[in-house]
Amino acid sequence: MPNYGFAIDLRKCIGCHACTIACKAEHDIPVGVNRCWVKTVEKGTFPDTQRLFFPVLCNQCEEAPCLKICPTGALFKRRDGIVDLHGDSCIGCRACMAACPYDQLFIDPNTRTAEKCNFCANRVENQLQPACVSVCPTECRIFGDLDDPTSEVARIVQRESFMVRKPEKGTGPKIFYLGADEAAIRPEIAARPFMFREGQVHLRPIGSPEPDPERPGDPRVDYDVPHRKAWGFDLVLYLLTKGISTGAMFLSAWMWMMGDRSSLVAVGGPIVALIFATLTAVVLVIDLERPERFLYILTRPNWTSWLARGAFILTAHAGLTTLWLALAIFGWTSALSWLVPFVLVVAFAATAYTGLLFAQGLARDLWQGSHQTLDLLAQAAAEGSAAMLLVAAIIGAPAATVAALGWTLFAAALVHFVILALEHFAASSPTLHHELAVRAIRSGPYRRLFWLGALGLGGVAPVLLVALAASTSFSLVVLVPAALVALAGSLAWEYIWVDAGQSVPIS
Repeated sequence: MPNYGFAIDLRKCIGCHACTIACKAEHDIPVGVNRCWVKTVEKGTFPDTQRLFFPVLCNQCEEAPCLKICPTGALFKRRDGIVDLHGDSCIGCRACMAACPYDQLFIDPNTRTAEKCNFCANRVENQLQPACVSVCPTECRIFGDLDDPTSEVARIVQRESFMVRKPEKGTGPKIFYLGADEAAIRPEIAARPFMFREGQVHLRPIGSPEPDPERPGDPRVDYDVPHRKAWGFDLVLYLLTKGISTGAMFLSAWMWMMGDRSSLVAVGGPIVALIFATLTAVVLVIDLERPERFLYILTRPNWTSWLARGAFILTAHAGLTTLWLALAIFGWTSALSWLVPFVLVVAFAATAYTGLLFAQGLARDLWQGSHQTLDLLAQAAAEGSAAMLLVAAIIGAPAATVAALGWTLFAAALVHFVILALEHFAASSPTLHHELAVRAIRSGPYRRLFWLGALGLGGVAPVLLVALAASTSFSLVVLVPAALVALAGSLAWEYIWVDAGQSVPIS
């Protein structure tokens, strides 16, 4: 079988956008989204200036991250190596958009499903060149079988010097650029103005380099049409509601195992867990572009996707929580003790899998690293204990139970604070992409929310308030404000983490 790829000679590209128009015409692509386009970067000062044209399209990766994260298998690899998409199986979760390091997936506003370049597979099957190749006036696009040593593209790749986009991601891209400039091929290098040369107003990505008035010759993006970010505030709510649910259930099971038989542990905490597990499911379904297809994630799972795995884990978490409540209501305490290990394992997994899911969002360096999963566990402990303290203020709880929850909140908030401090002040950024995101958080547009919300309300305030409560025999008068500020701080950081992670340009 063939193994198709592109070589693009940037020394010949004149930025005519014929490829973009041909692609739209061939595949009926709506206005506002693109399968391919030509980014323009300018550098230098008059009269020594350069305009760099950079055609952007799907890299048809050998190890395609969009395939791994797609929960329903809507994205698939054909026998000829082309990564294509079954629109009928897509639920519109936008996970593939978060995974693609090249900004090549988008939601079609007409079908509300994912869309991408597929090398014009419909034409290739009929021995035709892709539409963008057939219209290129300078023949800068060379398409063919990389495994055929007689093909022009194979000879170019074997004999000439080329560059690929983001080789550090390990995706094995099949678009090979000849004569590429770093400022064009690496989207995090060139500054992005507020207005492009065509007069189009474009909100500059928060995490992109800012133009320096004292260095007018630095590279700057003059034209680009990036797709909108994949995940928004719905994912922030998902992180908060899921953290409360899994944290409350884990703590209830743990405290029961430690001998606490209070009504807060037996019933109060699990009720909180079930309510917020239900809210989590509602948020996730509403967030889909095609919510009527939400069951596809359970009936057509792709087991390499942590989104699919997580759906089953969350279902098990909700089922065990419901079973726990039923046993507690009927007073079958011995059965509850038998159920504890299963609840602990599933609640832990339901918290931790999100870190692995976001890590599959390969496009975003801020989401990478095992410490993110550890931080999610700390946040769930803080959110779960905070929610249970609020319930304790309503229905009452033994002093020992309140004290245990208070110390849990103290420890979890402290761990969360330390992780944030280490990542943003002590550790060096592994990539420029990560550095730009951290800079936007620490001293850029997110700085007030980060310092006052994430660090202040989510870290310092709960620690100080719980310490004060310890000196007053863990009075709920002090612990309730500690719980409220901890939840507010968690919401602040979860918003920053989701939004700032997507603030660095990738096109």
